[in-house]
Amino acid sequence: MPDDDAPVLPPPAPPAGTAAGRGPLGMPGGQDRSYQVDIMVCAVITAVIGTVFVALRFYTRRVIINVLGWEDWFMLAAQVFSIAMCAGFIHEANLGHGQHSWLVPTENLGPLNKAGWYTIFFYELSRCFAQISITMLYIRIWNVPWVRRAAYALLAVVVIYNVLIIIMTLTACVPLAAFWDGDLLSRGAYCHHKNLWWAKTYLQIIVDFLIYLLPMPVIVRVRFHPKQKVLLFVLFAMGFFICALSLIRLYILKITETSVDFFFDNVPTALWSCIETNATIVVACNMTLKPLLAKWFPNLVTPRAGDDEQTVTSSNDRLPTIGSGPSRAVLEGRQQQSMFVAGGGGGGGEDEKEKSSSKAVSIQC
Repeated sequence: MPDDDAPVLPPPAPPAGTAAGRGPLGMPGGQDRSYQVDIMVCAVITAVIGTVFVALRFYTRRVIINVLGWEDWFMLAAQVFSIAMCAGFIHEANLGHGQHSWLVPTENLGPLNKAGWYTIFFYELSRCFAQISITMLYIRIWNVPWVRRAAYALLAVVVIYNVLIIIMTLTACVPLAAFWDGDLLSRGAYCHHKNLWWAKTYLQIIVDFLIYLLPMPVIVRVRFHPKQKVLLFVLFAMGFFICALSLIRLYILKITETSVDFFFDNVPTALWSCIETNATIVVACNMTLKPLLAKWFPNLVTPRAGDDEQTVTSSNDRLPTIGSGPSRAVLEGRQQQSMFVAGGGGGGGEDEKEKSSSKAVSIQC
């Protein structure tokens, strides 16, 4: 039993170089507040949102159009690892991430750093599978030759550099336990230089930008009804929002790099990592939800009868169902160029794709 007469010791004094009266990166609440609950709430909310959109994607492609491809299973894997990452942040918050470093019990430092490594690992895996899924979706739906060639090349780049990133994460320190065990560092363990991690982050942002930029030239040239074209453009252009989130996260990482109060100042990094990872999954799933929109909001997707004079394609053309079936789009200067290929459940062979893309079939909403 604790002694009621025992003196109450004041909390440890902050080390030199810390600024009093502020939250991490100017967040509201001030220096005396713990942000552990903020991390937990953000992790739960973002994971739930991402899971809902993946569920809507599978409902759309399995129930509505009865099509599932490898890109869908890769996206499911991305969400599983995203949930694991969010769980890692919750575990970190339980151990003290979100309060001042000098208030974190010494015995929690090792487990905190270990949980941090697992969180990084699951973050990289989620991004890896999401990028592969998006690139595979492009290969399935776009039938413009140069876009398909570029998508295959981009997929090769995505796979190779993500394999290297995963290897780099698995060998962050040699032995790996040195990542969370400072005693091993004092005995000569090796850890990757921080510049290598910065190079990895820059490369991820560049590849993200290339992935979301790839379909834009074709979407700009495709001739659909204006309302359909705007919807198609918005569905794909939302990817640039992910690039913006990645830049925000990079900015935060740069600011907190030299922090003397890491577990407190690194709160925004945890929040933006959860937001960025699950937003990537939401945006990727949005690309496949046109059949669901057509079912729930038909007036949003299908032009009204009075708008026929504005429609530049035939009256049977519809906004393509992403990955669901063959479709024709009239491109400027190339009236018979098919933009989309059939999206079979398992991918199929090239002969099947050529046969499917040779059919002029409109999408039924």
